[in-house]
Amino acid sequence: MIFPSLLRAEVTVSEKLKYYSVYPVSKSGLLDELRNKSPITEDGDVFFGYTYSSINWRFKWKYNSSECWLTSVETSLESTYTMPKLETDYFWVKGVWDKWYPNLMKHEKRHHLIALEIAELIQEGISNLSPQSSCSKLENRANQIGFDYMEQLDVLNENYDLETNHGETEGASLFSYL
Repeated sequence: MIFPSLLRAEVTVSEKLKYYSVYPVSKSGLLDELRNKSPITEDGDVFFGYTYSSINWRFKWKYNSSECWLTSVETSLESTYTMPKLETDYFWVKGVWDKWYPNLMKHEKRHHLIALEIAELIQEGISNLSPQSSCSKLENRANQIGFDYMEQLDVLNENYDLETNHGETEGASLFSYL
């Protein structure tokens, strides 16, 4: 039998950037351009950045006549950031962009880090499962751990956005720079 401590593995992480282009010609037109071009909407509100995180887990087991135990656990996280890309170099626009955009990206990266924490908890939780009397019981318990943590991820992301007013308290609100 393989002991849970031998199942430890790092979460496999990948990050992707998906851009939508904006072409503002003035500082005052930047907000309108972002609102018109952003593909990110929720309940009628338009957002300028978004992080989608997908967490997946896989495991293998062995069994004998009395129990089933894990032999490997692999958890992966893929985060995709949808972000604006400035396609002009007007001085006043770029000045605002250079102050605002890093804060927006930092806010979105924090969503990724929340997902990474959850992925690590899933990896650890499944890895620590004790042998079960049947493989179906083991599989159900492992998947329930993952699903329970995924529900927590949704709550944590919602709370983070509420606490920061979608990044406003972290400087990710464009209004602060216009």
